[in-house]
Amino acid sequence: MTRIKICGLTTIKDALYAAEQGADLLGFIFAPVSKRYIEPAQAAQIIQQVREVMPNNAPLCIGVFVVEQMAAAEIFSQCQISGVDAAQLVSLERAALVKELEFPAYVCVRPETPSQAIADVAQFDRAELVEPLPTLQLDTFVPGQHGGTGETAPPDVIRTIAAHTQRLMLSGGLTPDNVAEFIALAKPYAVDVSSGIEVSPGKKDPNKVRAFIQAAKGIAAS
Repeated sequence: MTRIKICGLTTIKDALYAAEQGADLLGFIFAPVSKRYIEPAQAAQIIQQVREVMPNNAPLCIGVFVVEQMAAAEIFSQCQISGVDAAQLVSLERAALVKELEFPAYVCVRPETPSQAIADVAQFDRAELVEPLPTLQLDTFVPGQHGGTGETAPPDVIRTIAAHTQRLMLSGGLTPDNVAEFIALAKPYAVDVSSGIEVSPGKKDPNKVRAFIQAAKGIAAS
């Protein structure tokens, strides 16, 4: 069954609801450039509460970093402060930083063409990571943006990267209405959603969260 990551969380209410509805991973954005930014210490409080409520089946928690100006030691420090289980690194210009980081981490790539997708897989697919972490994430290339745009990648790029990646997490423009279609197209290991289930940046719509998870897991809505 497809794994689900609910990203851009900023409140305990939204994080707990996503977890209770069946999310496999929860994402917290530690990038001040994002409208969904949360400080690692604030995320730590949310993560701790989720784990206390669900001690045996809490989702994995992921810290999302835009790494253009960051060193590996800074990323590691913020992971330790927040208590996340792994890091997601955004920014191809410095994505090789993943090899310096002494912490579980995968890269989010944004190829524009199938040939670029294959090159990104060859460079960044992290086959050594263990489940339920993905080995690579695909997002949509939008100039000047690092995600959360609501745009979807071209189908040929999605199919190509899915065919060459060990465990692909698909993101970019996914919604409750289209996630089943994209799962059928690419058969990804996991899907990641943020803007597609929001009332406003960082504030989730519980009806959309539930509908997205049901659609991604192939559960008929009641």
